[in-house]
Amino acid sequence: MLQSIIIVLIFNLLFTPKANTDAVSHTAEEKFKLGNETLLDDNLDMIKYKRVALVTNNSGIMSDGTMLIDVLSKVQDVNVTKVFSPEHGFRGDDRDVDHIDEKTGIKVVTLYGNKRKPTRSDLTDVDVLVYDIQDVGARFYTYVNTMFYCMEAAYENNKEIVIADRPIIPDGNYVDGFLLDAGISSFVGMLDIPIAYGMTCGELAKLLNDEYFNGQVKLQVSKMKNYSRNMDYESLGLVWKNPSPNIYFPSSAVSYLGTCLFEGTNFAEGRGTDKPFEYVGAPWCDGEKLKSAMDAYNFEGVEFVAISFTPTTIISPSNPPKFVGTPCQGVYVKVTDKTKFEPVKVGIALLISLKKLFPQFSFHKNNFIDKLSGTTSLRTMVNNGSSLEQIISTYRSDLSEFKKIREGYLMY
Repeated sequence: MLQSIIIVLIFNLLFTPKANTDAVSHTAEEKFKLGNETLLDDNLDMIKYKRVALVTNNSGIMSDGTMLIDVLSKVQDVNVTKVFSPEHGFRGDDRDVDHIDEKTGIKVVTLYGNKRKPTRSDLTDVDVLVYDIQDVGARFYTYVNTMFYCMEAAYENNKEIVIADRPIIPDGNYVDGFLLDAGISSFVGMLDIPIAYGMTCGELAKLLNDEYFNGQVKLQVSKMKNYSRNMDYESLGLVWKNPSPNIYFPSSAVSYLGTCLFEGTNFAEGRGTDKPFEYVGAPWCDGEKLKSAMDAYNFEGVEFVAISFTPTTIISPSNPPKFVGTPCQGVYVKVTDKTKFEPVKVGIALLISLKKLFPQFSFHKNNFIDKLSGTTSLRTMVNNGSSLEQIISTYRSDLSEFKKIREGYLMY
């Protein structure tokens, strides 16, 4: 009997698989973590025993949707002295004025409007700035300009800055569009990078540090864990919060790289509809004609669907919808494969098609399109009847040079 028990015990030791414990540890090793989560779990020494100013908004959340400020304000040995908020406010409320946050009691200083960079007096009680904002990889999305100004303030006032890195919503390998012409600079086009630059905010910050500050900013990046730029944002299992009021879905952020150009025209970019930056149109547009013209380009990764819609009013006052209450026709820019979709080229092709098909189409007289595109060339060439290839050829060489520089800063 004893011999039989011993044999069974030896068999179990030799042949019972260790799959359960190994599977658990393997899963833990592979778990994706945001930069703000690695900051708390692995990189707390970047901010421990320091006075922290958090540069964030309602997109600065953990994987479960909890705002970083609501966690960080309770961490022992970390002193959060204030929050700097970008365009559209701190908790997604378009509150672009200084105030006290009701939930934490921490002072919120707005960096939109008359003041876009922290002042010396703002930083007297700050040792390190922590930037945690979800952007969409577009030069005209103002959050990256807020990041630049915070880096500049850190440089000028001998402060540290930590970037809590976040994933790219569009395809992380997609780089396209005009770089910035000399003399064309605004808060929707400050940095000499393409419209679609294909970098995380941490990667971009490292590039900006070298290109604009000779590497002198005291910059650290709290990297994401188990992330690859080839990952689909929607596969990461993150709670979604609109990074700005009219980016309703991840798909909106993808098409935004091209359709935001319509902010410089009398053609609606879809605010006041169910899918801003995906539904585009105007009262004078024929949706079927526009669809046929776009289909002729044979773009990959996108389908153009003729649609009708009537824009409604929205809560966000910063960019009111065009044509409120007026029936419009246009197209739904339906992304089917964002690894093949080229939103900047699609945006340019839409401009070309609108100019050819509809005499009512026009650019705004203030030439805001130049600030969005970063050049006078796009407006001029569309008005002159240039082809898509002719327009693309004007920025191809500059884009190629940027891609070479960009390669040296990719972390994922």
